[in-house]
Amino acid sequence: MKTRTAAVSSTSIAVLALLAAGTAPSALAAPGTTGSPGAFEETIALPDGFQPEGIAIDARGTAYFGSLADGDIYAADVRSGDGEVIAQGPGTSSVGLDVDQRGRLFVAGGPAGDARVIDTQTGELLASYQFATGATFVNDVVVTGDAAWFTDSQQARLYKVPLGPAGALPSQDEVETLPLSGDFVLQPGFNANGIEVTPDGKGLLVIQSATATLFRVDPS
Repeated sequence: MKTRTAAVSSTSIAVLALLAAGTAPSALAAPGTTGSPGAFEETIALPDGFQPEGIAIDARGTAYFGSLADGDIYAADVRSGDGEVIAQGPGTSSVGLDVDQRGRLFVAGGPAGDARVIDTQTGELLASYQFATGATFVNDVVVTGDAAWFTDSQQARLYKVPLGPAGALPSQDEVETLPLSGDFVLQPGFNANGIEVTPDGKGLLVIQSATATLFRVDPS
């Protein structure tokens, strides 16, 4: 799972924001100093009892935090620190997050075995998907050009939410479950956790927490 924090370092979050916007980190000014792109807040205060876990930052410099407590989504400007809850949670956890270029936030639902897609402009729930029940922990997500990929830390499998023309969201019956095979062997404890796409876009990188191993996964 991603690092939990209630007070986010301005330097760290500013670098992430610049990377999301395609700006080199060397352009970052030190907190509280003048220069490009300017000062960033030292901390971003989150609501009491929020229990933050996942974080995603869009190209505008808006950071999105998910709550383990009830699934609320909090959005904050990394420069001003101003923020608010933009989407009420379903009462279950929001874990890993990723935001696409269309301003949609993809949310992994942890032990609920599900995922949600939220409009970051309005907070509207655009879609929800049930992947599994029982022994499951939908932990993290990465959005590629043609799909959103979710890990399950309790099962040797990935969940694929295929994206249609212009990024159209699919129906529930179009969601795919792909078993992890090859060298990946399910272990006691947490398994598939963080996920990212390879730089060439042809593969997926998946961390297995129980063995501290990084796997390259063929998405086909």
